[in-house]
Amino acid sequence: MKKLVVALGFTIGLLSCESDISPKKLIGEWSPTYEMQQKENGKWGKWVTINTLMAIPNIEFKTSGAFLRDGKPGAECCSAGNKYVVKDNTIFFSDLKNCPNMSCVTGPQWTIYQLDSKVLVIGSAESRSKYTRVK
Repeated sequence: MKKLVVALGFTIGLLSCESDISPKKLIGEWSPTYEMQQKENGKWGKWVTINTLMAIPNIEFKTSGAFLRDGKPGAECCSAGNKYVVKDNTIFFSDLKNCPNMSCVTGPQWTIYQLDSKVLVIGSAESRSKYTRVK
């Protein structure tokens, strides 16, 4: 009986580790799908294709910890920085853009909702966007 308990404890430990996103999986360039999802009454609504007159730039996560938009440093006011780290399924940004006329509520960070070899879904508490890996 004791062996079974130890084996179950080990299995539970493995499952909880797998839920954390490996920063290595994030490395690479991602292209926007122009699909967005909003929370409605605490639940995610349908994916909606957004129409915009401007192209949304590709984003890129480098092994060096650099974050790029369209191949250039990616910092934007209250949205992202030029450097990133991943911890507990969250991307935390640093090396932020100086925005004296803006008052940001919190530091820029994105939650990773999905990450596999082809799809990245990132966002905040109320909205999220879908990207596909650039080959």
